[in-house]
Amino acid sequence: MKKNEIQLLLIVIGIMFAFASWQFVYKNYQEKTTQVEAENVTIRERLDQLEMLNARQAEYIAETEQMKQDSDAIISTFPPGFRNEDIIMYLYNMELIDDNEVAISTVGMEAETEIPYSGILNVTGYTLQDDGLQLFTNTNTLTFTTTYNGLKNVINYVYGISTRKSVASVNLSATDDGYLAGTIAMNFYALTGTEFPYVETNIFGVPTGTTNFFGVINGTRADVVPEGEEGAEGEATEGEENAGGNAAAQ
Repeated sequence: MKKNEIQLLLIVIGIMFAFASWQFVYKNYQEKTTQVEAENVTIRERLDQLEMLNARQAEYIAETEQMKQDSDAIISTFPPGFRNEDIIMYLYNMELIDDNEVAISTVGMEAETEIPYSGILNVTGYTLQDDGLQLFTNTNTLTFTTTYNGLKNVINYVYGISTRKSVASVNLSATDDGYLAGTIAMNFYALTGTEFPYVETNIFGVPTGTTNFFGVINGTRADVVPEGEEGAEGEATEGEENAGGNAAAQ
């Protein structure tokens, strides 16, 4: 080969080597460098976020504790269940208050129904835990008679009850003697699955309990047996004993 051809061949080989180096070494290195730089940007953003969270850790812990206290305060206003005797006591006390000027003729109590949770339990990738709480409601419809001022006092009384409740509807009409008569539907609410125990309702002035379950005369034998009948009963018993003795002698 001539010297010029050898030089040209070396030049071609050098170009091919340079191209191969750029294609298989430098280009791959550049792609990996770009990929690493992109990953570093993501890691840096995440690191900055974690550093910010760490700097505000005490604040977040305090806010979380405050939210828990606020949540417990709301939950504590719901009773852990329904008891008809509690509702009856509230309604009985409603009549006892003179300013209400109300006379309740009938009370319709419906069975409790569950109110399903309709919120979102998944927020920005975090799934909230269902603590097993269930909200229930029952509707009590009263048929009553009152005055205009009494109606306002009744509404104030209902919303003054410490337990969770609401007025669902009120239907009234004027009577011939100038009173208001109709119905009022009240919803009571209960939250099950909480750690709060049931607390017995105690309303001052509302009597509870009884020593006479059947509502009959409750006293001594002298109170139950009228005067004069006890002697006749004794004579009849003595006659029966004599007749039995004669039959045995025979």
